[in-house]
Amino acid sequence: MIDKRFFESYGPFSLSEILDGLAVETLGAKFDDVVIASAATLSASKPSDICFLDSAKHKEQVETAKATACFVPEKLAGLVSEQGILPIISKAPRAHFARTLAKLYKVRTFSNSSDSAKIAKTARIHESVIIGSGAIIEDGVEIAPNAVIGPGVHVGANTYIGPNAVIDCAVIGSNCIVKASAVIGGAGFGVAQDESGAIDIPHIGRIIIGDRVSIGSQTCVDRGQLDDTVLGDDVKIDNLVQVGHNVKIGDGTVIAGHVGIAGSCTIGKNVQLGGNAGLVDHISVGDGASVAARAGVMHNIPAGEVWSGVPAMPIRDHMRLISATRKLVPPKKKRET
Repeated sequence: MIDKRFFESYGPFSLSEILDGLAVETLGAKFDDVVIASAATLSASKPSDICFLDSAKHKEQVETAKATACFVPEKLAGLVSEQGILPIISKAPRAHFARTLAKLYKVRTFSNSSDSAKIAKTARIHESVIIGSGAIIEDGVEIAPNAVIGPGVHVGANTYIGPNAVIDCAVIGSNCIVKASAVIGGAGFGVAQDESGAIDIPHIGRIIIGDRVSIGSQTCVDRGQLDDTVLGDDVKIDNLVQVGHNVKIGDGTVIAGHVGIAGSCTIGKNVQLGGNAGLVDHISVGDGASVAARAGVMHNIPAGEVWSGVPAMPIRDHMRLISATRKLVPPKKKRET
């Protein structure tokens, strides 16, 4: 469900209007009377939604899908049609879906709208701060100079927003700290390619932040593409950290500086990520696990384990590997005096 506080919907469109200008095939069918009102992930789709499926490894999503239409490669057309979904045959399903998102939705922009923000009397806001229409600023909030609070953003009680911070498409809990020049709720990094060239994939999800969360200076936390990016209660993030779109971070997790978390990762509760660690997309780190500094995580980490190295592995295996590698190097000869 698209949050109308942050995004404007331009639908519904006929399916023919949606497909206009796209190099797709519809097996000769005419869809002027087929209505597309919104976009969704395939697994959570409902009638009048349009979706995409670009790989057989995600085919289980079709089981719960109820979309009207779906961009698919030719080899997967039968899979979605068996579910009663109209297959739109595409050589670039993700890119064509991205162009459809751009037709259906726009991020709300700053305007002179009569919809004023709701600002508590006890909030302390510097005169240089920009606040979008429909924003809600609760009691005890402090916002430092030159911060930008986007349309519809909700900032919970006693939260501090540092100078030059930018917050968009976000719901922030109480007693949080967002330090200077952090960017919260910007569009994530996603690029797709089709017959018309490269397109930045629109991100129409939100970022949901719990209570007592700290986010360091110049850290970026991206909003979700279709779902939400979620930070649980008591999450602590250092400076210069990148958190990608759709990432879920559990309560009490601590993340040191220069960590990079790619999109759609799931980080459990009370996890510790050491400085400069990197996580590839779509992996999970179990509750209570620890990742050593500069580790490169490419696989799921079970709860409670400690991993290190590049590629990351259980730390005992990594230490054994280092020990064995050292034995391959002959000892240096002592210089004669």
